[in-house]
Amino acid sequence: MHKALYRLKQASREWYLKLKGQLERLGFKRSEADHSVFTKDMMGRFFVIAVYVDNFLLFSSDIDDIKAIKSDLKGCFDMKDLDKAKWILQMKIERTGRSLEVWKLLISQEKYVKMILE
Repeated sequence: MHKALYRLKQASREWYLKLKGQLERLGFKRSEADHSVFTKDMMGRFFVIAVYVDNFLLFSSDIDDIKAIKSDLKGCFDMKDLDKAKWILQMKIERTGRSLEVWKLLISQEKYVKMILE
């Protein structure tokens, strides 16, 4: 696998196939609308993993579900937990006050817009 991932033109495809296989083994289903999004219904609680290259964003209403999936993923991949996302794809992510047990997220591309306007 090391050779396939680091020396061939098909490295990104091989990585995706390995990732997809592992996520499917963990019970996730690939979205037909966007193949970089995987979902799982965990006893009525919805869980989403969004993948960009080798970065994952995990979404769930239950922090314990997130911790469990992180643990499962660490068993499959050598990975580092960067805690709460602050930036992804030049988008800033901010959490605002909690309302009814749900965090509100503000996603901004202010930095990117300023860069392209200069």
